[in-house]
Amino acid sequence: MEERAFIDSSRETWDRLAVSVEYARGHGVANLEAAKLRELHEDYRRAAADLAYAQTHFPGTRIDRHLNDLVGQAHAELYGASPRTISGIWDYIARGYPRLVRKHGRAVLLAALLLFGSAAIGYLLAHINYPLARIFIPEGLREGVGDTIEQGGQMGDIAAAIAPLLSAGITANNIQVSLLAFAGGMTFGVVTTYALIVNGLMLGTLAGVFARAGESLYFWALIVPHGSLELPAIVLAGASGLILAKALVSPGDLPRSAAVRAVSSQAVQIVLGAIPILVLAGVIEGFFTPSSVDPLLKLVFGGVVTALLLLYLLGAGRASTD
Repeated sequence: MEERAFIDSSRETWDRLAVSVEYARGHGVANLEAAKLRELHEDYRRAAADLAYAQTHFPGTRIDRHLNDLVGQAHAELYGASPRTISGIWDYIARGYPRLVRKHGRAVLLAALLLFGSAAIGYLLAHINYPLARIFIPEGLREGVGDTIEQGGQMGDIAAAIAPLLSAGITANNIQVSLLAFAGGMTFGVVTTYALIVNGLMLGTLAGVFARAGESLYFWALIVPHGSLELPAIVLAGASGLILAKALVSPGDLPRSAAVRAVSSQAVQIVLGAIPILVLAGVIEGFFTPSSVDPLLKLVFGGVVTALLLLYLLGAGRASTD
């Protein structure tokens, strides 16, 4: 395609994108109507593809430089711009972040299926073949927890020692898994998938071992209060890794590097949003989980916390066009 024909075929998109970028710069991208935001995003993707074409066929030309500037400005407003005021920060927390999570709902759902689906498999495996399931229990917990219960040890004899070991061990593992699940996106999602599956198998296996000993209530009372936040945080971290992986596996019209750059800011924002959730879970784990509160009340507390988190992620900032 000749340069003039190339320009004429896409000029309308570029001009519309320039106008949208100027508006977003002055008013904030969060204040765009849903339809305008979708239009801005689609025009950005089209312009990014045009930029890749121009860099290949018309390198160093004025149109190449123009598109490079335009795409860079659009990217900054869509993905790189941080809130400039306290009200902007609050608006992002109250509406922007949950909208971003919902935008990548498929990645979040896939991460949840990998984690909780594996937990269900681990639970069944603990009942069917404990020696095999045992490999999914962290080494520090195998003899002191899994094997003791499996060999008929009485919960009353080991409860005092097991509570801090089990709770702290799973918490430390969950934080490590969250970071690994995000960074693993750059391995085309292989490490992300591995981290989610292995962590799910560990959780399910431990739940199955305690269930066989008739101590399910004891186990979940140790896990649910803070796990009600830790596990969703792992899902969010896993989703951010899967977003990066998708850009690598299926970059569309863009080069892989450009596709990753286009989504990297959103992926980072999602995993950063998981950090305060993990911090709050740590506070609950330190002060509430080990308390003498009735186990049933601990389960109710965890259920309420999960419901509030889901209400925030699924409902906050939702408009009729969302």
